[in-house]
Amino acid sequence: MGGKHFDTAAADWDQKQRRVELAAAIAAAIKDNLPLNGEMTALEYGCGTGLVGLALAPQLKSLTAVDTSEGMLAVLARKLAEKAITNVKPLNLDLVRSSLPEKFDLIFCAMTLHHIQEKDQLLTTFCEMLRAGGILALADLYEEDGSFHGPEADGVSHHGFNPENLAETLKIRGLIQVHSTTIHSIVKTSGSGEQRSYPVFLLSGRKKK
Repeated sequence: MGGKHFDTAAADWDQKQRRVELAAAIAAAIKDNLPLNGEMTALEYGCGTGLVGLALAPQLKSLTAVDTSEGMLAVLARKLAEKAITNVKPLNLDLVRSSLPEKFDLIFCAMTLHHIQEKDQLLTTFCEMLRAGGILALADLYEEDGSFHGPEADGVSHHGFNPENLAETLKIRGLIQVHSTTIHSIVKTSGSGEQRSYPVFLLSGRKKK
């Protein structure tokens, strides 16, 4: 996930209003589209500073917040201490190369998958880590031409995704009720002053019981 780049960016990560708005939109979409409840154990991969996860944690029994960036996790840990949040556990782990023994009722991943070269391997791990009846939710960019991150992008492995193709990948791995919807649009202004919109989807599916 481009650990060093994110370590450097962590201190100022929450200062970009566009980033905060995107996280809020993703969290709202997960709340609106998925049946969250206080008995659910959840895992977020690519949790960053917790912009999405902390918005959902009050509706969950517990949240394991996983990232490969120590810098991001340090910011998250400070937030947890300041707000006395006890049901969120930060964890430094690369799920492409490792997994966890426990199973989860909900696994979500927000704007992280496009940083993962081995995305199919990661999706397999996610599906294996879901309990029977558990839900996987992925929020990311639709396919774009590479202009979203620009030519100097660090740690970008995919220029967005076709959610229909991702849906097929999840179905092959045993998920059912797979559904995607557009939940947000990120507006960016180029150096020439041109504005472009980059839509974001939420794709979810449930593991067979």
